[in-house]
Amino acid sequence: MWKPLLFFSVWLSLSVPLQLIAVFTIFQPLLAVDKSGITMLGLLLLSTIANVYLATRVWKWIEDKLYKRKTFM
Repeated sequence: MWKPLLFFSVWLSLSVPLQLIAVFTIFQPLLAVDKSGITMLGLLLLSTIANVYLATRVWKWIEDKLYKRKTFM
């Protein structure tokens, strides 16, 4: 139970700053036009969903590798 939580906390703490830098650098002209911040929140939501999906896929891959070795939990 603690292994997935540890993995997700480390994954998100390392990838979220990089994700924010990449997304807001690429879409800076689009964000400069919008004064309300709705576009920024939408882009943040979409990129966070993609990041969590990728983390889930990586964890499943790691879990399968550990299970095949019979050293899982």
